[in-house]
Amino acid sequence: MLKLSGTFENSLGKMHHWSFSDPNKDLTSAEVRVQLEKLSELALFEKDGAQLFTHVTSAKFVEVIETPLF
Repeated sequence: MLKLSGTFENSLGKMHHWSFSDPNKDLTSAEVRVQLEKLSELALFEKDGAQLFTHVTSAKFVEVIETPLF
């Protein structure tokens, strides 16, 4: 399974991690950055009085390999 993992700075200056399953892996890094910046402009998410997505700092694709044990 492929995931897009983004790191954002919240309004208190602390890092906040977010991930999205099954992203479009054909997007360029610039296109991914634009979309994540749009998320930070919306100011939709808040926890304990802090906006969670105020500035995107990094993003990466993460491939998760699941191995059933039984």
